[in-house]
Amino acid sequence: MKLVYNFDGDAVPMWLQLTFWLLYMLVFAYAFKKTVLSWHKSSRFKDVTWLFAIFFTLFTIFYCVNDDYFQYREWMDVPSLCYWGKEKFYFYAILLCRSLQFDYPYELFRLIVWGGAVFIAYYTFRMYRRLMLPGLALLLLFVFHAGTFSYGRASLAMAVYFFGIAMVLRHNGSIPKLLGIGIALSSYYFHHELLIAIAALPFLFLPFEKKSSSVLSIVLLVIVIYAVSFVGSNLQFLDEMFDNDDLASRIENINEKGQGAFRLSTLINYLKFFYPFYLITKYFWKKKVPKSIAGMYRITCGILMLSIAFMVVYGLRSVYTYRVLYMAMIPLTLLIDYGYCHGYFKKKHLLLMLLLAVLANSIRFINA
Repeated sequence: MKLVYNFDGDAVPMWLQLTFWLLYMLVFAYAFKKTVLSWHKSSRFKDVTWLFAIFFTLFTIFYCVNDDYFQYREWMDVPSLCYWGKEKFYFYAILLCRSLQFDYPYELFRLIVWGGAVFIAYYTFRMYRRLMLPGLALLLLFVFHAGTFSYGRASLAMAVYFFGIAMVLRHNGSIPKLLGIGIALSSYYFHHELLIAIAALPFLFLPFEKKSSSVLSIVLLVIVIYAVSFVGSNLQFLDEMFDNDDLASRIENINEKGQGAFRLSTLINYLKFFYPFYLITKYFWKKKVPKSIAGMYRITCGILMLSIAFMVVYGLRSVYTYRVLYMAMIPLTLLIDYGYCHGYFKKKHLLLMLLLAVLANSIRFINA
């Protein structure tokens, strides 16, 4: 008998939301045991990588806490679906899943999109297997970003983008590098927001490992974005790209108590990104790292600086601010894994990073 999700409108049953949170806490406890309680004895992560990859994929398929979930589920049942003007990949994926003789077309759609994002991210980590532990990186990606990686279809675009970046950084031949650039550029067709990340490609050539370059670059970036915003009527093309009007109307409907909680969760979520990046930066300014790691650090730094610039110009809760920030999920996780494997963090640093992660994701589950 076919299972049916009997949700009331866009509501998720509390028992199901609690189940998602308990599953997250289970994985968090496992990560805590394997990192904090087994300090720098994490080589056995490779033994459970595929098992965890399957678990992560199943979680992303059935995780139903966001608007994307209900929107695409509704489109799956529309008798005469018409192209809605955004990324064509998802339109054709829906048509494909509907055309197959399968009782769960929507779950198949999520397997293609969110499941594909998990495995592409894992193979990106695999390219760095001589420098870090891919299984640990996949585990940390879940622990730090389960609530956001499974949130929207942009996760697939981000996974494609950084897979291409990793190919550019990890291969020496001109053909693999050109192929990597092509893959990174193709991320635009999976989500138009990745145009921001594509525009950040020149950051690959800026020496952010040097302290003076980092500080000067962020100051100049804020000035440039502010100037473009002023001249370009508040960046109207970004409003269209980010669906800002729709998101802004939803934020305005939050009551005063909800706004206070949202600001608290936003602050914790931002610290989850910036605190580990601060620790990594502190060590990268002192130590020489492999070129492929330096390149991933540079693109991460560029994306985070873009987010900071939008934060200065538009505010902490701006759609531009947090959506650009989320683009750093995959490379920052890779850098955290590298830093852990090479002794960059003290135990108290890792404890605080994990605490921020569990608070940020738990608040997201509770708010939903």
